[in-house]
Amino acid sequence: MALIGVAACSAMAEDRRPLPLPTTSVSGDLACRFVSKESLSIALGTAEYDAQGDRRDAHRKNPDGSTLAAATCEVSTASTKGKRAISISVQPLGLIGEDDAQVAEVLASGRADYVFPAAEGMGFAASDATLHLGAGTCDLIVGDWHYGVTIHDAVEGRKAVDDAVALTRQVVATLNLPKVGTKPRPTASPAK
Repeated sequence: MALIGVAACSAMAEDRRPLPLPTTSVSGDLACRFVSKESLSIALGTAEYDAQGDRRDAHRKNPDGSTLAAATCEVSTASTKGKRAISISVQPLGLIGEDDAQVAEVLASGRADYVFPAAEGMGFAASDATLHLGAGTCDLIVGDWHYGVTIHDAVEGRKAVDDAVALTRQVVATLNLPKVGTKPRPTASPAK
């Protein structure tokens, strides 16, 4: 009898674990025309949120053959009282050089909580305790594109760094931009 009770408790404990976000392209409704609404609901712990932003096409083809100019999505909830809960951006490499350089600098410093495998691109994820940018922030350079996801405040029962990594991977897969870069990669600047 005791074994049955232990097994039942273990099964119940497993059911309470946070649902992981998918890391591949997702089908279904999209917020801002490139982010899974379902994944945002899971990461935020609520289906009640406001998402502002869009993906914008360039007037001509980019050097990598893509037509995206940029994509942004700012998400807020009632509990964040109009402040951002999640920020997602996709911008051409070189648009904001300081952001690109930060990727190389964090990787060189070893301050990342997670480092993407080189096959996925050049990037990291970190917690607020590490970089003071948000509960979980992720920056990834793939091809000629810089992907950024920040979960500004921790959500009870969620791992913000893991969710930022998963959302980044989803956005990369959903937008399906070229993976081969035509622009120079950022490098870490020497310590002063």
